[in-house]
Amino acid sequence: MQNFSSDQKAKLPYTLLLDPETGRAAAYNSTNHLITDQASKKLIEFALANVKQDLAFDVEGHAATPHRRPPPAWATPEVQARMRLIWIQRPASDAPAQEWLAIPAR
Repeated sequence: MQNFSSDQKAKLPYTLLLDPETGRAAAYNSTNHLITDQASKKLIEFALANVKQDLAFDVEGHAATPHRRPPPAWATPEVQARMRLIWIQRPASDAPAQEWLAIPAR
C-alpha cells in the first residue's frame, strides 16, 4: 500500500469558493493558498458530493484577512456577495492513498 505524505495531503484542495449561479469555483489548499482560480467540473462535483461545511462567503470578515483565501480575479463584488465557501470532507489522516488520490487536484 502506497503512503500519502502530509505534504501531499496539504497540497490537495481543501476549500472552494463557489459561485452557485455560474458554477464557477476557485480551489484552495489546507493553508488557504490558491491552487487554481478555475476549478475543474470534476473537482466541483467531488466537493459538492463531499461537503464537510458550506457557508456564505463572509465578504466583510474577509477584508480583515485579505491574504487568507483571496478571491479569484473573476469574483467581482457582486459575485462575492453570493459566493459559498465549501470545505471538502477529506479522508482520515491514516486513510489509504487511494482515498486521498480520489480528490481531484484541480
